[in-house]
Amino acid sequence: MTVVVLMTLATLSDAATFTSMCIRNCGQCKEMYGDYFHGQACAESCIMTQGISIPDCNNPATFNRFLKRFI
Repeated sequence: MTVVVLMTLATLSDAATFTSMCIRNCGQCKEMYGDYFHGQACAESCIMTQGISIPDCNNPATFNRFLKRFI
């Protein structure tokens, strides 16, 4: 029983970690790129992939699909 509880807590902790990292990194990119960046879409995508696609605002390859183009 104790092992199951500890494993559940570890899983919840991991989920909270990648969720907060997704929100933090996407928020930072939104601050840097302003209206040119889809911050909500970035965070939703990152959370849905369970942190596999956490954006790095200094590496355009990790976030370029969230940039808006204005004509």
